[in-house]
Amino acid sequence: MAAEKDEPMALTLDLYEDDDANSQFCKSIMQALADGSRAPSQAATDLDAWVMSESSCKLRDILEQPDLIEKNDDGRVVRSSIPNASGYVDHFFQSFPNLCSVFPPYHAGQTRIIQFLEALMAMSEHQAPDSFPDGGALGDVNMIPLWSNRGYSTEYFRIGADAIRYPGSGIETPGSESEVRWRNYQSTMARIAMTGFSDCGFVSTLRDILPSGKKYPSFNVRMASTPENIGGYIQAAAQWVIWPDEVRYVYQQCKKKEKVDKKNPRDIWSMENWGIWKAQFQLFAEDARADAGVRELANTAVAGMEEVEEKEES
Repeated sequence: MAAEKDEPMALTLDLYEDDDANSQFCKSIMQALADGSRAPSQAATDLDAWVMSESSCKLRDILEQPDLIEKNDDGRVVRSSIPNASGYVDHFFQSFPNLCSVFPPYHAGQTRIIQFLEALMAMSEHQAPDSFPDGGALGDVNMIPLWSNRGYSTEYFRIGADAIRYPGSGIETPGSESEVRWRNYQSTMARIAMTGFSDCGFVSTLRDILPSGKKYPSFNVRMASTPENIGGYIQAAAQWVIWPDEVRYVYQQCKKKEKVDKKNPRDIWSMENWGIWKAQFQLFAEDARADAGVRELANTAVAGMEEVEEKEES
């Protein structure tokens, strides 16, 4: 079934249990971000207050009833017996990637997602109780800073990407839901990466349009091999370089080094890859076998990359 590219997709939050109060709270925040019924800044305030309240209340209960604390065979306190602020954060973000595939690039809903994360980052530094040190007294609580370490959710964003893009997912089918969601997801990842909230650049599908072999440009890439079935990946990868802020961000990241670290599978930014991506988009733009809309988008990508090169080097 064809999907409307300029319309929001359905929001799926199936990782949450309907009868669990914490899950219901997380779902309410994400639903509010999706439908705009709550301002992003208020949603951020509500999430922060929930994490602080739940972890603080749990710490108070533990201190009042220390005999209820459970330990594993190694003598360590199990996660269910700690304040666990990080666990509440994880509980929210486990389904947050589902929200990232809903909206088209720069749709008002997508912008609400970005504003929500920016509101979390803008909060004054504060800490929440998380765990107890090994062998330490219950009064010695490990605290964690909230929203300030700029390293949240990278693994959840990878899982979210893998849930959309996999062999046989249908991204190769023009107009499919998978194709549209993958484009939306990549656009959101690019915007999140620019905020600094999460170092999620490694999930960029720019990686997927790198040639499988040493020779380039080539249609033989990681997830496709012909001009007819590569369109969905081109559309998604282009989201990192067709918008002024995004292409500037990518170029600035790539300028930091000439080649990626082959031993680091998450290393993606380099001037070598920048040059390959530009050559790949040029090939996609000129081959008549590719869809006309895809060719136009690839041409826009090349133009954007050349423009940022000129501006940054002038």
